[in-house]
Amino acid sequence: MKNRLWKFLWKAAAALILVGAVCVLLMSRADTAAQKAVADTRQALRAQGFKTDLADFDLSTTSELYAREVRLLGTTRNRDAIPFHDYPNLMSPADADSAIVLWQEEFPRTQSGDVLWPLLREAMDEYRQPLDDASDAALSGPIRFNLDASAGNAMLLPHLAPLKNLTQLFNSRAALNLHDGDRDSAWTNVLAATRLVTAWDTEPVEISELVRFADTKLVFDATWQLLQTNGWTDDHLAQLQSEWAATDFLTNLPDTAAFKRASEVAACQWEREQSTGIGYSLADFSRDALHNPTGVFSEFARYWKQRDYRGHGSYEDEKNLLLFYRDREVELRTAVQSPTWLQMRDLPGVANVPQFNSPFQSRLQAMMNLHRIGMAFQQQGSTLMAHAAESEARRRILVTAIALERYHGKNGAYPGTLAALAPDFLKVVPVDFMDGQPLRYRLTDDGHFILYSVGLDCADDGGKMPAPRSRRMPVSGMGNLGAPSQGDIVWPRPASVAVINAVQRREKTERENKADELEEVQANAEWNFTIKRQSEVEKLLAQKPETPPDNMMYHGKPLADVLQNVNSTGANRLSPAELLALHQINTGAEPETVTFEVPIAYDVLTNLGSLDLYVDPASDTDSDVGANALQCDFSRAANGDCLLAWSTIYECPGKHALTIGLTLNDLAPDKQDFGGPMLPFEVTNLCQFSLSSAHFDPETGSTWRARLPEKNASYIVECNTTNGAHLKTLTGSTANGIITVHWDLMDDHGRHLTDDFFNSVFHITLPDSDRTQTLNGP
Repeated sequence: MKNRLWKFLWKAAAALILVGAVCVLLMSRADTAAQKAVADTRQALRAQGFKTDLADFDLSTTSELYAREVRLLGTTRNRDAIPFHDYPNLMSPADADSAIVLWQEEFPRTQSGDVLWPLLREAMDEYRQPLDDASDAALSGPIRFNLDASAGNAMLLPHLAPLKNLTQLFNSRAALNLHDGDRDSAWTNVLAATRLVTAWDTEPVEISELVRFADTKLVFDATWQLLQTNGWTDDHLAQLQSEWAATDFLTNLPDTAAFKRASEVAACQWEREQSTGIGYSLADFSRDALHNPTGVFSEFARYWKQRDYRGHGSYEDEKNLLLFYRDREVELRTAVQSPTWLQMRDLPGVANVPQFNSPFQSRLQAMMNLHRIGMAFQQQGSTLMAHAAESEARRRILVTAIALERYHGKNGAYPGTLAALAPDFLKVVPVDFMDGQPLRYRLTDDGHFILYSVGLDCADDGGKMPAPRSRRMPVSGMGNLGAPSQGDIVWPRPASVAVINAVQRREKTERENKADELEEVQANAEWNFTIKRQSEVEKLLAQKPETPPDNMMYHGKPLADVLQNVNSTGANRLSPAELLALHQINTGAEPETVTFEVPIAYDVLTNLGSLDLYVDPASDTDSDVGANALQCDFSRAANGDCLLAWSTIYECPGKHALTIGLTLNDLAPDKQDFGGPMLPFEVTNLCQFSLSSAHFDPETGSTWRARLPEKNASYIVECNTTNGAHLKTLTGSTANGIITVHWDLMDDHGRHLTDDFFNSVFHITLPDSDRTQTLNGP
């Protein structure tokens, strides 16, 4: 009976193998009808002038163009080599129809809140030569990038992110030049940034076009900043105007569909070239056919489906893709002929872009879906044609705005209407690409003008700018390439002094509130941590210290002999534990600053490692971080010993356990750290300051935060120069055990502090315990 069952199972398995083999044989035969349909479709398209293969595209460049590419991008290919990424926003709305002239401001802020100009100046000085080389390259001729079109969808585009970075670097350097009064350099940088748009012969790839459109917006903003200073010669302005007048954003867009068609067709061909293997050896099949027939069936089903797609479905997809992207290219050809966005947006494939969907499940469809998701992120809910239309509207505004400046240079005032610009400064007055009407233009009472397009919604909002938001630019790099503007596209007037002052007051208040919130959180975290750490002090002092053994050797010599400073200890040989023992010395700076001397040769140690002061280093605390004294200076004593000067005002009052941490750099990581014996120490200060109290912002002022041992207190703060001259006296009280006092850096005579440093003295009174103390503050 058992043998009969095994025979039956083997016969069934053999039958399954036979059926599978027949299926494989049948499915391995390519679908000749589908092949013929693809060939006929390709032939018909080529006869109509459509490109169908990657070989139809030559994206290589000449040696001259490639040399320019190398000079242009240089080290910007490596984002980490760029010394500055906190690019300023060069079109920051101040109110409904005006923007802030950044280069006229003294203290504009970076994304991180730092004052812009010193950081930008340092970075531009460091990067001067590469930027100069890139600028020369941008100004020297047409720009193309050497690419491998045969890679199709896998073609690398390593120039896109560096190109956008370079645009922002040129723009930022131009703003700095204007701030520093270097007009000639500012002009060169804006012209170089302009050339990255106007001289770039983009490859027929959608993401490349989007980068060019994004750069157009960046250069539009930089040019507005540039033209807020007078005195440019007519030759300068005419050169810049001609760059934009000759620029075309629309004509080549259908080529993106042509290249995408060839790339997708190549992907179908690549799919057919891949080997189709079944995931079973004969031995595995024999075993699993008996024990796991469901798994065997699933593997065969997957295999047959893949073979079927490669023998039939991929040809059907290839034919359909040829036709789909033919239709897409025709739609784009029709769209770019439209004289306005108002007409263009109602055409097929402009506002609602069709997507190819295969009836087959395949890797090809999965990759197209991923690409679709990525492009949706880059386009921010818009379409390629919408971004192109906005760039075309900006181009026309730029040409007209420059013509207005040329008119002003000749006549000393702006014209009453745009019609006055022709024919001397414009052949014809550009109309708004959005709706075909003349660009909107009006003079303002302050002698400036407002010029605008109605934008993608084709609704005239009166030249109203978007509501003021952050004046910081997003982090550089590709990221998303920006959503199209909402409402009108405006060339605004410069904001008035009154408006700028209001904006600066608002921003200053926002910065102060944000800084206060952050510093309060940090202060509480510091105080709570030190309190928790201090709670282990008695346990720490009772423990036997883990000091280096007396016979410890270092590179063949006793450690003590290597480190000991014989100038202070003489011939008396000390043990490692004695070398690491803290000895307090009086300097007159107590109790705010306490100094310890260690008989280790400073000149020797600084070549081998370092010393740190640890406060209450509990066993569950990382002593390299959490137990470090919050502010401690390491220096050389006159006798050659090591000195550690500890600022106790950042530590909580009361008893502490102190120890030395010795690090020897050339030992193994797990053997390079050593500790000394614990020393009990009492901090007698009546308050504990936050670390942020040691710093101040030259624009917003200085804020002190301190924790007290009692809730009720009064205080007097004396602010003095480093030479002891009186600046300001501040008084106050608290009922919650926390001192928070702010000084705006204005002295008693109404003068703003311009020094980098000043001193503070706190007189603290605790009425509940009748205690008082005078402390030198941060």
